[in-house]
Amino acid sequence: MLDGITAYAAGTKYTGSIQTKTTSDLTVSGATITAPAGYYASSASKTVATGGVSVPATSITANPSISVSSSGLITATTTASQSVSPSITEGYITTGTAGTITVSGSTTEQLVTKAATTYTPTTSDQTIAAETYLTGAQTIKGDSNLQAQNIASGVTIFGVTGSLTTPVISQDGTTKVLSIS
Repeated sequence: MLDGITAYAAGTKYTGSIQTKTTSDLTVSGATITAPAGYYASSASKTVATGGVSVPATSITANPSISVSSSGLITATTTASQSVSPSITEGYITTGTAGTITVSGSTTEQLVTKAATTYTPTTSDQTIAAETYLTGAQTIKGDSNLQAQNIASGVTIFGVTGSLTTPVISQDGTTKVLSIS
C-alpha cells in the first residue's frame, strides 16, 4: 500500500509504506539511469547528455628545404610534426577514448621550370604551360619589316593590317603598249 494509506484486515490496522516517486527521484550517472524503488504515478524519464570531443585549433609551422638541380628543377621539401590533446565534454560517450593525436609528415613538391628561351613567330601558337617557373628571360622576336606597307592589303599579321596594293599590268593588243596602274 502507498505511504499514508491505512486499511483494516481481521481487526488489525495496516499502514502503507510504499513511497510515491517522480522524475526528480531518478539519478543519472554516465549512461546509467537509476530508478529507486517506489510507486510512479506516471511514466518517468531522464535524458542522458551525450558528450563530445573537440580538438583544439592548432597550426603547424615548418620551414621548407629548397634545392635546385643542375637542370633547373626546383624541389621544395617540408617536414612537420604537431601533437594535440582533445578535450572531452561532460556526458555519455558511446565509444572512443581521449588521448594525444600526433600528425607528422613530409611533403615534396617539384616546380616545372623553363630556362631562357627565344621565340620566333611561326604559323602556330607557342605556349608556356601554366604554373611554370621561368628561370631565364623569355624573348619573343620582333621584325622591323612588320609594317602595313609591307603586307598585302586586307591581310593582318600579328595585329598589323596590310596596305600594300599589287600593281595591275596590262598590254594593249594593237599598239603593244605595256601599262602599269
